[in-house]
Amino acid sequence: MTVATTTLMEQARTSVVDLLTQLRSMIETAQQRDSQLTVQLRQAERALDEVTTQRTFAVERNLPTAADLEARERELRQTCTGMVREVQEAQRVRKQLDQLVRQIDMSSGVLSQAPEDERADPWALALRSQVVLGREEERVRLAREVHDGPAQVLANSLMLSEQCRSLLRDQRTEQLGVMLERLCSSTREGLHEVRQFIADLRPGQLAEQGLLVALQDYTRRYHDLYNVHVNFEADGVPRMAIEVEIVLYRIAQEALQNAHKHARGAAVYVQLVRRQNYLLLTVRDDGPGFDPRAIARRTGRESWGLTSMRERAELIGARFRLASQPGQGTEVSVAFPLH
Repeated sequence: MTVATTTLMEQARTSVVDLLTQLRSMIETAQQRDSQLTVQLRQAERALDEVTTQRTFAVERNLPTAADLEARERELRQTCTGMVREVQEAQRVRKQLDQLVRQIDMSSGVLSQAPEDERADPWALALRSQVVLGREEERVRLAREVHDGPAQVLANSLMLSEQCRSLLRDQRTEQLGVMLERLCSSTREGLHEVRQFIADLRPGQLAEQGLLVALQDYTRRYHDLYNVHVNFEADGVPRMAIEVEIVLYRIAQEALQNAHKHARGAAVYVQLVRRQNYLLLTVRDDGPGFDPRAIARRTGRESWGLTSMRERAELIGARFRLASQPGQGTEVSVAFPLH
């Protein structure tokens, strides 16, 4: 390599390093903003849960404060809705900056390594960076699911406990027995949901027996939990690298959760079959369907769930496809090359 060429490479490396420094400073600012908004949102949600509990109790006891609590509940709910939008926008900005830094960082890694050094492989660099981002996205998803599930059950249990205490103070033992039974039922429901989350976070069958067995177990539990007809079909499914099986499992999991939220109890069909040199994963529901382009135009972006599934598929070199129309259900498919 000539002196002139060496100088150009040094200039290129310096420019990339300077740009990365600026971008990382922006990311740090975005992270601080995201953290502040998240804390504020959690505080608002806790206040909303508390007011909702108080309002429900006041309505059941016909207390004069019920109207004021209902107005406060509406106000807090609007506040939470607005803050959720702010958090989502902050996360979107931070994610775009993260992606830009990863792309530039890969170029910087290539410039810093010798031409024959395999560590400069852009795919390997991208894979390592995606692992970090994927962990953060899972934490966000888990926080959302816990808030919508066990947190609501615990809030209800707290309300029932307060009612039991009032009944005990007033020595209304007959009603106390009924209320305690409701409290026990609510607690059992919360325990079941927590155990369900634990099972979803670390499906033991995936590492031990493979994707096929893990999906069979998950679709069975999905049917039992939501009382929805699930048709599972599998054929010619080979064992693959654990990271590939994890990605396919998480995509199926996300697609089924989307079906639960939007398909209104319609039947769901899961297919995992080998087609020549591809493994095809398909999750389809008979729900109302939607127009993805209309939603993208209205919100300015694809939904977080679809974006997550698409990025996961691209991470393992698979093709992701979404097909949905109003009145014709929704189908998510992933084609993974087996060669």
